[in-house]
Amino acid sequence: QAAALQQLLGPLMAQAFGGKSSPTLRSLLAGRPATIVRPGTNCREAGMIMSDARKAALVVEDGRLVGIVSFKDMMSRAIAKELPLELSDVTTIMTPNPESVSPDTTVLEALQIMHDNKFLTLPVCESNGSVVGIVDVMDLVYGSGGTDGWRSIFDSAMDVADDLSDASSVHSFRSAARSTRSARSTTSASKAKSKDERPVSKLRPKKPLISSAGDSVLAVAQMLANKRGDAALITSAAGGVAGILSDTDITRRVVAKHLDPSSTGVSSVMTPNPTCVSMSDSAMDALATMVENRFRHLPVVDDSGAVVGLLDIGKCLDDAITKLERAQEKSSSAAEDAVKQMANVQGAGNAQAAALQQLLGPLMAQAFGGKSSPTLRSLLAGRPATIVRPGTNCREAGMIMSDARKAALVVEDGRLVGIVS
Repeated sequence: QAAALQQLLGPLMAQAFGGKSSPTLRSLLAGRPATIVRPGTNCREAGMIMSDARKAALVVEDGRLVGIVSFKDMMSRAIAKELPLELSDVTTIMTPNPESVSPDTTVLEALQIMHDNKFLTLPVCESNGSVVGIVDVMDLVYGSGGTDGWRSIFDSAMDVADDLSDASSVHSFRSAARSTRSARSTTSASKAKSKDERPVSKLRPKKPLISSAGDSVLAVAQMLANKRGDAALITSAAGGVAGILSDTDITRRVVAKHLDPSSTGVSSVMTPNPTCVSMSDSAMDALATMVENRFRHLPVVDDSGAVVGLLDIGKCLDDAITKLERAQEKSSSAAEDAVKQMANVQGAGNAQAAALQQLLGPLMAQAFGGKSSPTLRSLLAGRPATIVRPGTNCREAGMIMSDARKAALVVEDGRLVGIVS
């Protein structure tokens, strides 16, 4: 599947990087210290290291990666369970033996790995096991070629979704890339406006987890842990959005500051008055707000200001890649069907048809730009048929064939009765 994503995103990434290949994780992590802790480090110390780096912690023993502690782990396994942080070893809340990737993994490959495994963070280790660092979903969004790169990913995914809903044909990523570029340059103002106005609802905001401004941090952490969430929207008495509290906030503003979660009100550590969008606002503007400000979450409200959803940049990216993969699968299937029909018409047996399909399928998908294989009706549109009738002599038939550079079809009473090649 990494190859499929490379085929989908490759041309866009090449454009975003000025013709260069997708950067590796080594280049993304250059100059960044790894957030390493060792067994025996207590949870409070680990939280302080995570807070300073704003990254998950890698648990390393004898130079080898043995675990990872995410912000969600700190919230769900330490705070929500009321562990004594100074007395609890970080190994009690870590995820042991996490998967890791090589620093020579490209951003595209890392995107695919995170998508396939539903990861939000990815440890990076050399082949000898030594730890290089860790990347998260925002690192990969930023590493996707800057503004042009991430816009291409999301814009193309929404193009695919529009095509799926409006017509039976599905554009491939390469086709979507062309429409993305043309929307910026040569398409009509109305088409560009239409693309820009695709609403936030297209991003499928998830159901929000809501707490009251009067709740304690402990109560919110326990609610999020029970519902497997990572951020709560804090509402005022009037029902509007008063703030947002994420698992990262809990580590940075509670754990690292030595505050007691049970006696600390959520209103004192939440991010107050967060930026919000409505369902009808521009989806691309909402994504730009998240990426440019490094917001992982963005509340969604209705026209009255009531909370109706929450955008999560990780979920948005995962959904986008899923849509693009489905489009690729559909386009490949259409190309394979065309090859199979061609083989069958030419009298190939099942084994030969399968071999021809395997050989030509990927080429056909590329040749048709991901669209369904064209029909013969579209190929013949506007072309007169080279028809002769019984009684036509061979000279006349030859002249007709010469003009058309086609074989002649012999038709009687509207029915095909023969062919002259």
